[in-house]
Amino acid sequence: MRQPISIIIHDSHIGIWQDDPADNTFRSEIYGSLIRQMRGRGWSIGRNDQVHRHYRCLSPDRRVGARGTLLCDIEISGRVVKVDFWSTTAEQENRNGRRYDFDKMKRMSKLDRLRVELEFRRIVAWLEALAPVEVKRRDCENLSAMVRIEKSYADSWHSDKDLGRPVCKYDYNRKSADGHLLEHGQTVWIPDNKGRLLRGQAFYNINTMWWVVAGGSLFNKSCSEIFAESPRDLRTKRNDRARRSRLEKELQTAVQRMDYRRAEILKTIIFGTEQTFMIWARDKRAYYRSQYAGYSADTAGAGRYTQAEAEAECRRVPHELEMVCPDGRHVSFDGRAAA
Repeated sequence: MRQPISIIIHDSHIGIWQDDPADNTFRSEIYGSLIRQMRGRGWSIGRNDQVHRHYRCLSPDRRVGARGTLLCDIEISGRVVKVDFWSTTAEQENRNGRRYDFDKMKRMSKLDRLRVELEFRRIVAWLEALAPVEVKRRDCENLSAMVRIEKSYADSWHSDKDLGRPVCKYDYNRKSADGHLLEHGQTVWIPDNKGRLLRGQAFYNINTMWWVVAGGSLFNKSCSEIFAESPRDLRTKRNDRARRSRLEKELQTAVQRMDYRRAEILKTIIFGTEQTFMIWARDKRAYYRSQYAGYSADTAGAGRYTQAEAEAECRRVPHELEMVCPDGRHVSFDGRAAA
């Protein structure tokens, strides 16, 4: 292989690109050799069981690995090999797992960060021995918000050549939370990570996503989270989802401790006098967790929903979901007999 190779490093992700479609050695010389080299450095690498179970035809293209407190996901897709690293000791925010957290390098211990950087250097050095290599790093930690936006525009394939930025072509990609159509550069209001409202300036990113510079920080928000006009009560937090998720965790903990008096109080705070329902996912053979995020194999970790919430979600995907009533009865909305 002598064709040039492009390497893009962002956070704990490294992507290896090669554009020559006539070269059919990419899988063996890059994907296969990378796995063998990492195994030689002490990585335990095998098939991705979840992909193998549900999408067996893709299984040869997906591998997972572990070494100490580090885990990795390796994937080949066309002319690119991607490797994502994350740490089992990092602070977890995403309920679906540390693999899906943002800023994974920041969350790692110093030792794990150094180990990932060492893997990057070793991969780059190995590829430089095979072909000419161009390395791009997209880490923006020390850049100002506006410079980060400009850098994103410069790197984006979706940027209009004349304007130098992406253009929003569809109204549904710019419809705000209060029903207005957003304009590039306008003043907006958004909730921060704790639900407090901030005033800032919005710049179009891609699809429904908009960059918002507010409170000295840069946010990447969906248009459905952005207010085009100042909300009436700026002191009220927009954290209903986080509040309910926290209360449901406390409810589950109270039940596990058999503190049924506290559990009853928490249930009344969340649902009032309404009965609660669960949602069963047939394909996962598991229950929805709280706030439609993740799955639980048992009822102890299952999320609770009002009848209206559970029925609306099940009707949205009737061929996959069933509503579980308080008495344990499953209700299907696709005409199929439920369990």
